[in-house]
Amino acid sequence: MKEQEAPNESADFSKSVTSTLGKSNEKRAVLWLIFVIALIVLLAAGALANLLTLAFQINKIYGYVCTALAALAVFFFMILPLVKVLKARAFITDVTAENKDLAKRKNYAALRGVATALVKYNRDDKTLKHHYIKNANLENIERALEKNDKPMLRQAMRKTFSSDVGSTANGVIFKSAGRAFLTTSVSQNDKIDALSVLLVNLSLIKQIVAIYGYRPSHLKLAKIYASVLKNSLIAYGMQNVNWFNVFGKFFAGVSKKIPFIDTLVDSTVQGTVSAFLTLLVGYKTKRYLCSDYAKSEKLDPIEAEGVSSADEEVRIASALAKEVRKEKGGAAKAAKEAANDTAGETAGNSAANPA
Repeated sequence: MKEQEAPNESADFSKSVTSTLGKSNEKRAVLWLIFVIALIVLLAAGALANLLTLAFQINKIYGYVCTALAALAVFFFMILPLVKVLKARAFITDVTAENKDLAKRKNYAALRGVATALVKYNRDDKTLKHHYIKNANLENIERALEKNDKPMLRQAMRKTFSSDVGSTANGVIFKSAGRAFLTTSVSQNDKIDALSVLLVNLSLIKQIVAIYGYRPSHLKLAKIYASVLKNSLIAYGMQNVNWFNVFGKFFAGVSKKIPFIDTLVDSTVQGTVSAFLTLLVGYKTKRYLCSDYAKSEKLDPIEAEGVSSADEEVRIASALAKEVRKEKGGAAKAAKEAANDTAGETAGNSAANPA
């Protein structure tokens, strides 16, 4: 009876693991990402349609010029960033009992691809002005690639991500925040504010992904783009608030001495909020990229005993691996005992019935 119960318990365990992790997580993430991108496109289209209508009301030629400029801006700062990010490499982080071996192979292949691309870019004389990885780190990565040493490559890439790549991404984030501040503080139009924040944020995400060499998972990417959409809507709504009246008591003594102080206060507040929201998007993107890389690293020691991880998926998959090993060990032991019993019976029969 006990021998029959053990396989059933193992099967139940495998079923519970598959049920816990789920097979449709990735599909839901992709659908959510498509939905968010569709909302971004609709927001941009609505704002542009309103602005171009105003341009054509002023003058036909002016309207055509604005249409051409808008098309270029949308292509370079919206369509191109979206396409480049979506086409970038990504690590498999939605790990199940069925796909963990495939995930390990694909994640290592993706890591090699990222490392090769970073080395190629930072060794190319044509991009000399934009090199951001130190020579010592590049040499460590190249050595690991030549030896095809996975632990060595992971260590070299981890060090590079936490130093050169991370500091370069920080610089890009602050520059984008400055652009968001400038465009929204100078502009006094809610549609232009919403569009400028949208385009700056999308361009920022593209740059960070290019610096790291890979993109976040679909679910995390959807969350980032949802934040971009929210930032654009906030920038749109801020034009309808008179910030000078909100903070009027702080300027009661100087409002009559400084001309246009109300406009100055409104512009400064709008620019500051847009810059802060852009910083949040940048650091969220960076945090998600580091999180996905850490998850891909945790897959390597998954077969080892005593895996300690806060990640639920890794813990479950590790437990499954241990259970399978236990089941195989039990089966091997039972087979060995059965073989010994058979050998004993054969020897007994031979002794009882000598030739």
